[in-house]
Amino acid sequence: MTATIMALTGLFFSMILQVVVPPLPAELIVIGAARQFGKLATTLVAGSGLYVGSVTVYFLGRYIHMRLARFFDRSKVHQVVQRIRRYETAILWIRILPYNPSDLISYAAGIVEMDLRKFLLITAVTSYSRTYALAALGMEIRDARTLFVVGAILLVSALVGGMLLYGRRSEK
Repeated sequence: MTATIMALTGLFFSMILQVVVPPLPAELIVIGAARQFGKLATTLVAGSGLYVGSVTVYFLGRYIHMRLARFFDRSKVHQVVQRIRRYETAILWIRILPYNPSDLISYAAGIVEMDLRKFLLITAVTSYSRTYALAALGMEIRDARTLFVVGAILLVSALVGGMLLYGRRSEK
């Protein structure tokens, strides 16, 4: 029992860390944890860690904005900030898909000072939904074939997320 609690605590903190240090793969952490702890425990613990990490970097983004306010008032930077604000709700919802830049989106949300209540609500939904979907996928891996199918699903969702996020790039 104690080993399980320690492992779940490690899962919680690794999910926070993977948000703060973006190159760590949340998808692999959650899929692996699901095989060990099941869907429900993984969703609750990993989702909570993802949520706490996202809120942490949101506030780091707010701090960055405060410290560099003059930089964000520059014409070109101001245009980028305005574009992010125009699509902020859609950008926040994209984080539900695996292999998306959710960590960077959380930083950006703080930097552009998105509405905190909107951020907290959408982040809660996307954090738990995303970890549930990944935990469910992790539970399906039984052999090389199912591993390949899960990998294909993750790849397709990454492509869809990329198209949704970067598809508006040509707009001015």
